[in-house]
Amino acid sequence: MNARALSLLALLASIWGSSFLFIRLAVDDFGVVPLTASRSLIAAVTLTPLALLKGKGALLRENAWHLFVLGLISTALPFCFLSISTRYTSAGFASILNAFTPICSALIAWSWLREQLSLPALLGIAVSFVGLLVMVGSPELLAADYGLLPVAVGIGATLLYGLTGIYSRKFVPHLPPLVVSAGCQIAAAAALLPLALLQWPEAPIAASSWLIAAILGIVCTGTAYIIYFHLLATVGVTRTVIVTYLSPVFAMLWGVLFIDETVTWRMLVGAAGIMAGIALTSYRPGPRAAT
Repeated sequence: MNARALSLLALLASIWGSSFLFIRLAVDDFGVVPLTASRSLIAAVTLTPLALLKGKGALLRENAWHLFVLGLISTALPFCFLSISTRYTSAGFASILNAFTPICSALIAWSWLREQLSLPALLGIAVSFVGLLVMVGSPELLAADYGLLPVAVGIGATLLYGLTGIYSRKFVPHLPPLVVSAGCQIAAAAALLPLALLQWPEAPIAASSWLIAAILGIVCTGTAYIIYFHLLATVGVTRTVIVTYLSPVFAMLWGVLFIDETVTWRMLVGAAGIMAGIALTSYRPGPRAAT
């Protein structure tokens, strides 16, 4: 990769890593569903004009049902789950759980599409689960009033993200990424807004929290998707997946720098195990050189 691609990759990881910090800062003011609905609505307002300017309005209408399903499983539900996880653990912890997504994708592809798992992939899944067990074995987490709820919803989000990739490959492989992104945010906002209005906080939401919601929608969702799909088109999937390794690093760094979060040895060991597992699961041997 050239310097520009590497810079964009680092920027994307930094943006997605910061989303956990921003959720942690704003979720208490908004509540889980209102924050997620606001983020999706702002992202939809950011992405939809771009799709319309590129003449993709007909594709949005023709694929409304599949985009609605994808909006639920890629945005509405996982964003809510990650907000719960981040609210009751830490930005760093939740980001490490989120990095479990490639493992879930491999498992879903194996169970649904009957894709074969190589020996390195099986070993990677096992190593990742060991890393997860190390993290969730924290006495402080197990003794908390909410128990393993933040871990369960965090893993639930990664399962939904894994399902998203499989569903989009199976039902809408022909759609441009911008159409999928805009459609998902429109669907998520439409699905969540009624419940968000019912759960809207009685106390006025601080201006700083509204600013964070705007950053989550415009930067961490809208802009991040544009960078992500640009990288997919220019450097390919294999190299772009490196962002999975970098995002938790940035999330832990931002948490330590800005809200005095603690990075425990369990988080570091667990993160190392999960990242090693992802590397093994994503491994694709290259062609052998001719002799």
